[in-house]
Amino acid sequence: MALQHKLKLACDLIRAHFGELVEKVCRCLVYKGPLVLPEIARYTEMNPTQLKNSILVLVQHNCIQGYKLFQEAAGPNAPKVFTSYLGLTDNILHRTRFPKFLSIVRDELGGEAEALLEGLLEHGRLTLEQVIQRAAARAGKAEAEVELPLKQTFAALVRSHYIERCPTPEPTVAPKAMEPPKKIPRGPSSKGRAAKIAAIKNAESEYDRIVSAAAALDTERFRVPSSLEEVGETGMENGDVTMADPVASGQKRKRDALAMDAKTMAVVDEKEVLWRANYEELVRKLRHQACVEQVKSRIDAAAGTVLGAMLEMTRNSETVAKPEVSAPLSMAAIMQAVTMTPEGRTMTMERIRGALHQMAQETIGFITRSGEGGSSYTINMNKIIELARRNEVEAIVLQRYGRESCRIFRLLMMKGQMEQKQVAGMAMVQLKDARELLYRLLKEQYVCVQEVAKSAEHSAQKSIYLWNINWHVIKLLVLDDMYHAAANLQQRLTHELEQEQEVLELLKQIQAAKASGVDTHVTLTQRQQEQVKRIRRVASILEASLLKLDSAILLFHDF
Repeated sequence: MALQHKLKLACDLIRAHFGELVEKVCRCLVYKGPLVLPEIARYTEMNPTQLKNSILVLVQHNCIQGYKLFQEAAGPNAPKVFTSYLGLTDNILHRTRFPKFLSIVRDELGGEAEALLEGLLEHGRLTLEQVIQRAAARAGKAEAEVELPLKQTFAALVRSHYIERCPTPEPTVAPKAMEPPKKIPRGPSSKGRAAKIAAIKNAESEYDRIVSAAAALDTERFRVPSSLEEVGETGMENGDVTMADPVASGQKRKRDALAMDAKTMAVVDEKEVLWRANYEELVRKLRHQACVEQVKSRIDAAAGTVLGAMLEMTRNSETVAKPEVSAPLSMAAIMQAVTMTPEGRTMTMERIRGALHQMAQETIGFITRSGEGGSSYTINMNKIIELARRNEVEAIVLQRYGRESCRIFRLLMMKGQMEQKQVAGMAMVQLKDARELLYRLLKEQYVCVQEVAKSAEHSAQKSIYLWNINWHVIKLLVLDDMYHAAANLQQRLTHELEQEQEVLELLKQIQAAKASGVDTHVTLTQRQQEQVKRIRRVASILEASLLKLDSAILLFHDF
């Protein structure tokens, strides 16, 4: 089941980032589901102080979500209120994507925005005041010197939806009628696969229900703090400009009272409101980049430029995390969007029309025409992503099972149900070889077979066997393998770092002493220097492999 390897990877990440105690609490929540505090204490056998600190760490870094449940009491007694905690596995897995998130913000908004987002990713949740204090400490300047430019950068991140106000800490969630868990049959049978898929969908729906209850409306979620609204484009505050304003004394008192209320609101926004990175928007940006890369590889760079400009233009109209199609755009809007990009400034109108025509062909179908006379263009993002997934699966089949197996798999994807003789003929494979390859793919669940009986006896000689592909099952199967591989890579990285923990700690002490200007006589021996070189090389390879594998996980799970 794909869920199990995903949970294992999430727990390994928490252990690597926060230690064994926090990982014990996280493992309890992600494997056993939502639990109240006494249940967590009973399962983990931790003392109250350790348990409280571990939960605070997980809440601070957006890894768990608390919510209230009301339980009806018998008789006239008031209903009981319980606070349960849910492990946010998706947010935990996003921790491996921090370098990608920082790269997106750096390319779009610059280095200052990247440094600000890095602080939020590092600390989980911060107030605006804490963000300013952190920036001043890193720059070695007074807070007043960095406040105005930092507020401008902060406002730009909020308006771009890359950061958001933290959700409600303990929302009230209506209790859901829980059905007794059904025993999931094992083996590759269709009933067993269907039961596993249903279990995954039920877990995801409960997860989404609780997360949605905590989420605020977009108007509040991305509301810029009042102190930032007073900062103009030039970096000067409106309050710095004084003008003669002769008013009556009563109106002046009302205006002063409103000014005091606004000032109080600004102080509350800066000192109490917590902010965090908006993973949903950052993943949406990665999804757009994946669509552009797929179009570039399938058609050309010009088509990718046109598609990227269209996605940027329709970005604000996307109301769900994974929309299947974009909002329609007219030709004039597309022209304006393309010419605003650095790559599209030199593109002529004929070249843009040609790129749209290529993407709108029936054999490709990346773009569909709508409106009167086909005057509007809509991006079929779901088809682009599905094509990228199909290419990834075909590459896996080719690498694991060979060229002929890949040809058979591609044929079944195109034609649907086929008999064994038809597969052998159209794939240009000997009948005996086709039988062996099909049964090998069947064993690995990449293909499935359906019996069509000609009589009630279901005799093999009187039945037709049709081979086909269950694409939904294959996506879960591939995702399962990816989570498994990522968990193995993370475990190997943790093991390698633990093996060289002593020399790494010594290296940190030397570097800290040099940074503070303290003269130290401690040096690394030749053997220790070789250990440092080795662990850096191994860690670099493993981390690069994790990032590359995570891109495939994003394609199959988050896109």
